[in-house]
Amino acid sequence: MTGRTPSTAGKHCVAATLVALVAWAGLLRPATALDVTGYSPTVNDRFTGGFPTNPVPNTDPSFVGSGYDWSGVGWSTTIYAASSYKGLGLLSPLHFLTAQHYENGGLLTQGVTVRGKDGTLASGTNTGIDNLGYGIVVTNVGVTAPDLAIGTLAAQITAPSNMARNAVLDLNTSSTSPTYANYTGLSALVYGRGAVTNGSPRAGTAIIDMAGTATADPKSSIALTLRSGTPSVQLVEGDSGSPFLVGWTNPNGGEELTVIGLNSAVSGSYNVMSFLAIPGAMNAANAVMTPDGYALRVQGNSSATWEGGSGGPSTQDDLSRTGNWSSGSIPTDLYVLFNGTSSAVRAIDVNAATNLRGLSFKATGTSGDGFTFSGASGLTIGRGGLTNYDSDRQTFSASLVLGDHQYWDVGSGGVTAAAINTNGKLLEVAGSGTARITGAVSGTGGLALSGHRLELTGSSSYSGGTWVHAGALVVNGTIASSSGVSLDAGATLGGSGRVGAISGAGAVGPGNSPGILTATNVNPSGGLDFGFEFTQPGAPTWASGTASGNDVLRLTDPTTPFTTALGASNTIDVYFGVTSLSLNDTFQGGFFTDASGDFLSSIQSGSYTYYVLGNGLGTAKTYNGQGYYLLDTTFWPSFESVLVSTVSVASADFAGGTVTNGQVLQFAVVPEPATLGLVAVGVALVAVARRRK
Repeated sequence: MTGRTPSTAGKHCVAATLVALVAWAGLLRPATALDVTGYSPTVNDRFTGGFPTNPVPNTDPSFVGSGYDWSGVGWSTTIYAASSYKGLGLLSPLHFLTAQHYENGGLLTQGVTVRGKDGTLASGTNTGIDNLGYGIVVTNVGVTAPDLAIGTLAAQITAPSNMARNAVLDLNTSSTSPTYANYTGLSALVYGRGAVTNGSPRAGTAIIDMAGTATADPKSSIALTLRSGTPSVQLVEGDSGSPFLVGWTNPNGGEELTVIGLNSAVSGSYNVMSFLAIPGAMNAANAVMTPDGYALRVQGNSSATWEGGSGGPSTQDDLSRTGNWSSGSIPTDLYVLFNGTSSAVRAIDVNAATNLRGLSFKATGTSGDGFTFSGASGLTIGRGGLTNYDSDRQTFSASLVLGDHQYWDVGSGGVTAAAINTNGKLLEVAGSGTARITGAVSGTGGLALSGHRLELTGSSSYSGGTWVHAGALVVNGTIASSSGVSLDAGATLGGSGRVGAISGAGAVGPGNSPGILTATNVNPSGGLDFGFEFTQPGAPTWASGTASGNDVLRLTDPTTPFTTALGASNTIDVYFGVTSLSLNDTFQGGFFTDASGDFLSSIQSGSYTYYVLGNGLGTAKTYNGQGYYLLDTTFWPSFESVLVSTVSVASADFAGGTVTNGQVLQFAVVPEPATLGLVAVGVALVAVARRRK
């Protein structure tokens, strides 16, 4: 992705009172800090020292940012104006909000640093920016463009669970039209730089005096905050691009930082912020993020709470009944709340097609009060997605339709859904619990996992991509129509179903201890790793994908099952489910190709490590719930080796059909290398032990 200026740049006309400022805003100004009325380090500094290499958070209760998770607000790795580091708001572990006029200054290659939830620093390299075509129009170094832009990093800056996923605060009455009046008068947090070299960034509170557009063009959206009065701030040179934040109380009563835009310019006593929190700008942000498997997290205030119990037995559970809602009306295109403690009915009938912009489930502190949604009609969920604050599972047997790209946080309780029509949109799933989709996922959209675990058991037909940014994707159904599964480092793919092409830097572990996973092919060039369990000598039980005895990754591509050969960066962990090994033991499994050609050259250069159930080296390593030990040859009276080879399989009767003349990976325990002669020429040998005599 490369930086670019939209073709519409220069076509916008900025209000006369802003022209002089905006044309000048990108030029160098004296190195002063964010000007905060009544500034105090205790009240306004984010860090008490050590910035930027070892920043110590300001934990004083009087800090204006106290109580908020700041791990989603980072800073540039490139110093600016000889003393400051730009503040940058991350919208995902891969994408950050930035000011176009700042990037025009030649800093397109800047990196980003964040302080994770665990206190560690992580940095990423920017690969370029995309202009969103929204925000105040700013001129800098001869380039005139709207100021909202998104930068994309080369890889996830940190694990998704280690970084706050700051939502965009959506206070718009409609999902398609901006409602600026709902932001006017809102208390905001303005973020900017410190006064001295390596000084802590500052935050100050201010009131949004006016929100709207600088011209008749709604894309030129702005928010203005007055300098005079208390509390108040004034932006200075070097503050542009830092996120414009609002401290928000979520539907569960928790406090969150939300992003509504960024600092762009000043005009007299006014600060000028470019608005991200309008439908068009949020749509533009999703257009940049979703091709990488990330959806913009969007949240809003609940307009109604489900109560249920209205009418007789046949209507008290109707989702589309006015009396079942606290608002006394049927919510449409709005954010709603479900509270298991206060709701009279938790088994809800989706009795008519319903469109909700976002759903939240409040934590109750008790168990057994999750909600179920059934019925013949469909429920459309908009860009606010779903957030489960409760420890109970929320279950949808009614069919779901994605009304927009969206982010689900399933929480610790998890979510179960049946059929989902992606409707050309991306669903990104996060949370510490398990999400399950038991039916078919359809449409041209895609799926992404940024949480703990996602289980797919249905026969799906969606054609978009599948991304695993974190956690374990378990496919026990089929997603073969997906354009491919991409695994980020630390993420895993398993199950006994069927997928398309596999790529990335994560790990593939077929089955559910053990089993057979079918894929089109694998591209190991990104650093894919593999884990295979073998619990029976000889061949797997081909016909049983869920109880095959030995793990199998079956590759069906008739010509290129491996797009490139495995190398030293591809680790293959082999877990022998026996307490020890004997001479001439053989185990078949691991890789299987429908193609009849020998694939040894494609896999022999991988880095193999062998484990056994007992009598091993060091502490146990747990894999699929079983403890294994690294094989240790010092425990055995003689040295032997494992011969890695491929052998032909005349007939493999898979549940989906028999394959003749396929090839499978084989591990054989053989005598020490000196006795192997020419048999082992060109074959990778790895030390193992044999059974104690």
